[in-house]
Amino acid sequence: MPETPQLPSPPVRRRLLTVLFANSALSRTGLIAVLSVAALAAEDMLSGSATLGGLPAATATVGIAIGTPPIAWLMARSGRRIGLAVGMLISAAGAAAAAAAVNAGSFPLFVIGMFVFGAGISAERLSRYAAADITPVSRQAFAISLVVWAGTIGSVVGPSVLAPAKRFGERLGLEGLAGPFVLAAGFAVIAAVVTVRWLRPDPLSFVPIRDSAAPRATVSSQLASPKVRTAVVALIVGQVVMVMIMTMTPVHIRRAGEDLGIVGLVIAAHTLGMFAFSPLTGFLSDRLGRVAVIVAGQATLLASAIMASFAGGDDRLLLVASLYLLGLGWNLGFVAASALLTEDAPPETRVSLQGLADATVWTSAAMASLSSGALLEAGSYSLLALIGAGLVAIPVAVLLRYRTALVAASA
Repeated sequence: MPETPQLPSPPVRRRLLTVLFANSALSRTGLIAVLSVAALAAEDMLSGSATLGGLPAATATVGIAIGTPPIAWLMARSGRRIGLAVGMLISAAGAAAAAAAVNAGSFPLFVIGMFVFGAGISAERLSRYAAADITPVSRQAFAISLVVWAGTIGSVVGPSVLAPAKRFGERLGLEGLAGPFVLAAGFAVIAAVVTVRWLRPDPLSFVPIRDSAAPRATVSSQLASPKVRTAVVALIVGQVVMVMIMTMTPVHIRRAGEDLGIVGLVIAAHTLGMFAFSPLTGFLSDRLGRVAVIVAGQATLLASAIMASFAGGDDRLLLVASLYLLGLGWNLGFVAASALLTEDAPPETRVSLQGLADATVWTSAAMASLSSGALLEAGSYSLLALIGAGLVAIPVAVLLRYRTALVAASA
């Protein structure tokens, strides 16, 4: 059996969770600010053409997918603290390169900068698992949810700092739209400093140590586990359905002749669903079980997708309700599946398994983002939403396939 190190005392755990929360809040604020203006900056560089306007954001998502395995490897080798700090510095370099590209009007450099920015941000995505490292299994979902909850700050503060960041960039003698990228770079550096200074002791030092006499587990053997398969499929499908529908909703609204105010209202409702109730999701996952909350998440995603399929671009109430539920369904699955993935992971494969799962999730998200526009053009917003609803059948099938094993494991 693995030797279990003593978990940190409550004051130490609270301090480490506060550092992880601050890191995530700073990173998410910079990310939201960058994504809010990326398409606008690209359109300016391309002389008003919107054809490739979504490429930089999609490239950032690809960067997250590709950057996750090496960052996870670094965390496994050198600890969460070093992995997080290095990731933040990489994202700062990418944001700085993107700012320089905006100022120079170089679209190729802009795309490269967004890719590097995304690769670094992958470290923040993995930080939720660090919260589980320092928490008893019975409360790990709640700890993960606290880090996810930091996204609420990013979703509120990120858009609100765009105008001041633009003015700041202009005072520096840069193009105004370079300002948000400078801001993101600064936030990433601050996050790196906070992490290096205060994420001590390293969360991974509290993970059980493998018994040298026990057979060594592998990631491939873990992928055969019903718990792991259920968690990974729930993470992937939740991300894909959310990205598919959310990405094309602003286009659907604009094509109906509505203004950006309605787009902002709908996306605000969506981000509220994604982040605001994370602690409640974590509490329910620990109290009722991870699988039960995953099932609730899939049901919520299904309801939201069906509602969206009936929503016209000018149907404000239905769009607000469906996009709110879309975010909430994602949150239920994301928090519960992250905890389910982690709770039985052997120490020698823990970080690698988490990295592989997240890399797969973000690769799928990038494909969903890139394909959603084509699906919209080939069919309609209703068809896109119904495809999302159909995808929910995949985790349902997995849950039914492994229901006996999952029930036995949770007993």
